[in-house]
Amino acid sequence: MIPISVCIITKNESDHLRKCLEALQPYPFEIVVTDTGSEDDSIEVARQYTDRVYEFTWINDFAAARNFCVSRASHNTILSLDTDEFIRPLDWDALQDALEAHPKSLGTIELLNYFDVNGETKYQLIRLERLFNRRYYHFVNPIHEVLVPLGRMAPSSYDAPVSVDHVGYQGTKEKLKEKAERDMALIQAELDADPQNPYLCFQMGQGYMLMRDHENALAWFRKAMALHPAPGEDYTLVLLCNYASILLDDNLVEEASGVLAYRESFTDSKDFLCLSGRIYLRMGQPLKALPEFVSALSAPRYSLENPHAPSYYIGFIYEMFGKRDIARTHYENCGDYPPALEALKRLS
Repeated sequence: MIPISVCIITKNESDHLRKCLEALQPYPFEIVVTDTGSEDDSIEVARQYTDRVYEFTWINDFAAARNFCVSRASHNTILSLDTDEFIRPLDWDALQDALEAHPKSLGTIELLNYFDVNGETKYQLIRLERLFNRRYYHFVNPIHEVLVPLGRMAPSSYDAPVSVDHVGYQGTKEKLKEKAERDMALIQAELDADPQNPYLCFQMGQGYMLMRDHENALAWFRKAMALHPAPGEDYTLVLLCNYASILLDDNLVEEASGVLAYRESFTDSKDFLCLSGRIYLRMGQPLKALPEFVSALSAPRYSLENPHAPSYYIGFIYEMFGKRDIARTHYENCGDYPPALEALKRLS
């Protein structure tokens, strides 16, 4: 067996910490917790689950805190988690097989980011590099830290069979604002040194999105777009979707249509194909929108869109054309997707 240390940094989140540690109990992980200055009972909670609890003086650097935590682990194979991330049931044997097959690569884990919109809980599915061997990788960047190789080794990655629920984007408006402002202060410091970095502009926009301030979020997303983010970057799809969605909400359809220039880079993305279909609909071009949603049906990748969204929009277009029976069939294929249920009520 390849032993694995789960490394967690925490501060003032004892309730989340307990849930995080409880979810790890069915598996033979070593648990390492580093507290960065809690004033609640986080340290006491951590000691109920592990004797490897350490304190780190906060220096406005998440990478430094994570590297410190990693250095206190007994094992070289590390799974890095946040306090508000709860591991889902996993196949331990499959995880071991993946580690054996990729000893020097970064394992990406599946992260389900939950957030509330108009009283409805939704999630965004992304993959992040969190599973690694500390002999080959370490964390860099004070905020939104990433793993990079030690030395001159070329990085490589694979999809690890690990899935995690992330609830950090849920909570009261005040708590979300506090979290966003903390992160944005660190991002601004990086922007002062590197003002032409589209990723940092994107993250500033995300901070305002977290605070439900779409006006300022749009301003930062525009700055990021003006810096021509590369299609291959992990964040670009989220940027395009959030940027265009705000524009559509503000009836700035012509500006939103600019993201269609990225289409060829995202033909496998249900999110982007649904976005392009929505743009064509708003432009009054349903015949261009329809094939986008049809393509989205079989697109393998999705994170933001509900998987039933393509069927719903196909039904919506057929309903526009008066093809009620065909529309009903597509709505029925959506299961309990709320917009489709409303459409079925309308048709009946």
